[in-house]
Amino acid sequence: MTNAADDVVERLRGVRDPAWLRLIDEAAQVSVTPDPDVVEPYRWFLARLGDGVALTAAGYLPPAVVQETMQALGWDVDWIGAANREDLTVPVADLRHSARLLGLTRVHRGTLLPTTLGRRFAEDPIGLWQHIAGKLPLGRSDVEQDGGVLWLLATAAGRQDPDELVARGLGLLGWAGRDGWRSPDSRDVHVVVRRTRTVFDRLGLLGSWRRSREPLPDAARTLARTAVFRDEAPRTGRPADAAPMRAPGDAALELTVTLQDVEPPVWRQVVVPASLTLRELHAVLQTTLGWQDAHLFLFRVGEVLYGDVEDFPGEVGDDTTTTVGDAAAVGPEFGYEYDFGDGWEHVIRVGQRLPAVGVLTPHCTAGARACPPEDCGGPPGYEHLLHVLADGSHPDHAEMTAWVGGGFDPEAFDVAATSELLALYDRHTRGRRRG
Repeated sequence: MTNAADDVVERLRGVRDPAWLRLIDEAAQVSVTPDPDVVEPYRWFLARLGDGVALTAAGYLPPAVVQETMQALGWDVDWIGAANREDLTVPVADLRHSARLLGLTRVHRGTLLPTTLGRRFAEDPIGLWQHIAGKLPLGRSDVEQDGGVLWLLATAAGRQDPDELVARGLGLLGWAGRDGWRSPDSRDVHVVVRRTRTVFDRLGLLGSWRRSREPLPDAARTLARTAVFRDEAPRTGRPADAAPMRAPGDAALELTVTLQDVEPPVWRQVVVPASLTLRELHAVLQTTLGWQDAHLFLFRVGEVLYGDVEDFPGEVGDDTTTTVGDAAAVGPEFGYEYDFGDGWEHVIRVGQRLPAVGVLTPHCTAGARACPPEDCGGPPGYEHLLHVLADGSHPDHAEMTAWVGGGFDPEAFDVAATSELLALYDRHTRGRRRG
């Protein structure tokens, strides 16, 4: 990967958003077959520049060259206007500007010249395709780089009109809108990804689906996929095939996790490798129970605390090296607390030890009832919330219904969906590191 792409993908893995993790899987599976015909607009432009084209006194391409470019590349068919002034002919202006950002052209003493690479690629379309893929995303600022990678991922996965998806991704990565306080929206994305999207526009990779709503062409997905994963071989088969197996002999433990002070009980039964660290178990519990990983946590194993416990008195252990197997050796159960404000206490009871055969990732085997909404005030607040939601005549009913997103079913829980999420997260976090 490029540095920018590697950083963005790892940060997306860190926030553990299922939609984006699935999209990364989809993007990574796209096969790569460079098509030299795709880069013809840039190859033709470099060949046309030859030993250089003298610019006008205002620094623009001569009108004859602008008109020739529009006609040679077939852009004049849909263009309204004389198409002979660069400042009024957006396709040519974009082609020239993006060629410079791609390191293919430069200006010297009033003459537009191909760079050394540009001269070489004028006769090497495969090399030019690979060069363009290696230069993407385009953008000087960090937000342009991040947004460009998100847009490339969405394009590689075949998403049409991905601006809202990219805006959400920017928010997950910690970016705000241009005014500095609201969440990013599609208008912000239009500005942030413009340079990267321009390359695809000039290559003619976006025009057809914008008009006809047909799927993105394979050439667009291939170029986008290569720009993000250019140092990795494409993955084949199901996404799960990319997940490495655990080390031989890595036994599994059955854990039953029960949320305290909530009736009827909210509980889950999971099977995890004994080698799972407590830090990794925290991520598994967040996923299995349905928490959002937005607050601090700790484990209590015997008399030792693990997790976000720097300010706590007593003995503190390392949750990045202590394993579930280590915790199970201390006693038949241990504690897990999440959100020190709301104070969600869980008891984890260690069940049977299982052979490693067939156990590749943490998975959920049973459970009941939905996870309480975050920030509802702990067990007392959750009890009050359920009372209000069940009473349509309660004065707070409308407000609280809106607060939980329009509806909340306290009985809802899906074992299969939970296991699918666990496999997804494991593939992108622990499985990737161990591999």
